Amino acid sequence: MATTTARAARLLDNPELLRQRLKEAPDGPGVYLMRDLEARVVYVGKAASLRNRLRSYFSGVESHPLRTRQLVERIFDFAVVLCSSEREALLLENEFIKRYRPRFNVRLKDDKNYLYLKIPAPGAPDALAPGTAREGARTPRGGAEAVRRAAMFPRPYYTRRMARDGARYFGPYTSAQSLRTTVKSLRTIFPFRTCGDEVFRRGRVCLDYHIKRCSGPCAGNIDADSYARLLDEVQLFMEGHSEVLTAQLKAQMRESAERLDYEAAARARDRLRAIDRIRERQRMVRGARDDRDVVGIALEGNRGMVTVLAVREGKVAVMENHAIEGVAGLGSADALESFLGLYYGDASSLPRTLVVAECPPGHAVLQEFLSEQRGGPVEVRVPQRGAARELVDQATRTAETALRQARIEADFDAERTGGLLADLQARLDLPDLPRRIECYDISNTMGTNSVGSMVVFEDGRPRPDHYRHFGIKTVEGANDFASMEETLRRRIGRHPGRAGGAEDVPVDDPAGSNGGGRVAEPAGEAEGLAVADAAPPERPGRPRRRADAADESFGVLPDLILIDGGKGQLGAAHAVLVEMGLGDVPIAGLAKRNEELFLPGRPDPVLLPTDSPTLFLVQRVRDEAHRFAITRHRARRGREALRSRLDIVSGLGPARRRALLRHFGSIDRIRDASVEEIAAVPGMPRSVAVRIKELI
Repeated sequence: MATTTARAARLLDNPELLRQRLKEAPDGPGVYLMRDLEARVVYVGKAASLRNRLRSYFSGVESHPLRTRQLVERIFDFAVVLCSSEREALLLENEFIKRYRPRFNVRLKDDKNYLYLKIPAPGAPDALAPGTAREGARTPRGGAEAVRRAAMFPRPYYTRRMARDGARYFGPYTSAQSLRTTVKSLRTIFPFRTCGDEVFRRGRVCLDYHIKRCSGPCAGNIDADSYARLLDEVQLFMEGHSEVLTAQLKAQMRESAERLDYEAAARARDRLRAIDRIRERQRMVRGARDDRDVVGIALEGNRGMVTVLAVREGKVAVMENHAIEGVAGLGSADALESFLGLYYGDASSLPRTLVVAECPPGHAVLQEFLSEQRGGPVEVRVPQRGAARELVDQATRTAETALRQARIEADFDAERTGGLLADLQARLDLPDLPRRIECYDISNTMGTNSVGSMVVFEDGRPRPDHYRHFGIKTVEGANDFASMEETLRRRIGRHPGRAGGAEDVPVDDPAGSNGGGRVAEPAGEAEGLAVADAAPPERPGRPRRRADAADESFGVLPDLILIDGGKGQLGAAHAVLVEMGLGDVPIAGLAKRNEELFLPGRPDPVLLPTDSPTLFLVQRVRDEAHRFAITRHRARRGREALRSRLDIVSGLGPARRRALLRHFGSIDRIRDASVEEIAAVPGMPRSVAVRIKELI
């Protein structure tokens, strides 16, 4: 694939080039990506005929709706990807929207932050708790048998990633609190374990067992088959099939009573009562006995809200509100079509029927796509009357109410933060309102594993997808001034039009100050989709991504740069700005001791009142940069601490190291083993075994 670069003129301004590009566009189904001046993807679309669809954008531009006209006027380039069918194009379109989050597409707001409940398959490698023995860092308590036993009694846990790994997923849930409350209630009905594997391997029960929140598999109080049935019951409950579960529990209660096992009968009875209490709180839907999702949508300006009511066995089991963006100028049917593809592309389960207020434009293709996701037929219905129509109207009213509440909250926050930013502008004598604030900090341990952090606040709120960290490369020892210079030089060097900047490192930041989230990574391999015959992947996944000069995080200069430190750090940072021709960018240093703000060229600091909300805002930005720097430094230091003598052996990658540690249990045992014993490990060439004996 050729790399796409920024162009100097819009396609509309170069008719001959545009004519040739459209002439060579393929006449088949596929996906197209529209790019702006800086090669950022601003729109992703699908079409049954790429040539006809692309021509429609650039023909009769003045007659287009405002939204389409604004898009076309921003297009400097486009790329296309041929697909074998419209269904495959829809799948790839959804993947590209999630990857690039184009401003002209409908987007699920913070869609990567939603939680799932995951129940690993018993005995599978992922049945171990995340981050434990399977990584091979040390010999687990109890050896291989303890690892196997822990895997046979998997613990459900929360995750923000859904993979096709044989595990059972439930979600996505927009409210983490709602999911955690549900799981807390579940444990009173189905006492599955929640302890980590290290605790499980101790082989003795804990307090959870005594308060009937765990069935005690660690001490052998429940066998593997019974525990697997317990997890099956959890699945039935989470899927809303409470009637099936109730019938099973009643049968268990009768069988236990007939065997005179009254304790087991009493446990089944208590579960039945708990399930009945939950079912009483669910609204009964008249005339609906099958499983269905009812979807209502409300739009206002560039924002929207979608309400999904999950009806299971005739009862409304779950209600979720999902905020969407990029809907300006769209009708509700178009926005709904985009939402259904994005949401159900990642949903853990799909019902047989989706009930909506309006028929989506690509109704047939959408049904085909959803049917493949479900592994069975899916019908998208538009009821005209009756109980189903009443439920759609209820979902729509719920979405309208949620959208109004979100708008009120946003307006209130905007009014409040606007005053704080205006006050900060006046006190620091800034030329513009500091809508975008970037703050930098350095973290190291006695000069080792130094990391520079960059956090971004826009309109007084954190922007975690623009956070970046820089592993310091050119500075030896604990030199915060030089480290700050390198960090700023690399950041400014990544601004479009400036060459020579080293790469940034996009990261996961689950502990972000906005409540957690994925730090969006820069555009990746598909950034270079410039040829019509580029074959799409068999199954759009999550390919590795690389930094790109068009990264939005570096594409705009801040209104204010904050440095965590006093005059020394400020002087070093300001010198870099002057050196790179950006001496007019406002910069200030915030010293911790007295919370003083230092400005270049001013001998005296600016003192904000200690009870000032403006000072609280500045402190929050500084503290977030400090937190982010420490988090990345600790991660880097941890990786360094885990390095062993095995890391220096040529040909011994992570998979082979894990295999060795699983087989022998420790480095000492590997050292004592013979070459033949090491070579007997599956996947271990004899030449690598010889090098291991020579080097360790």
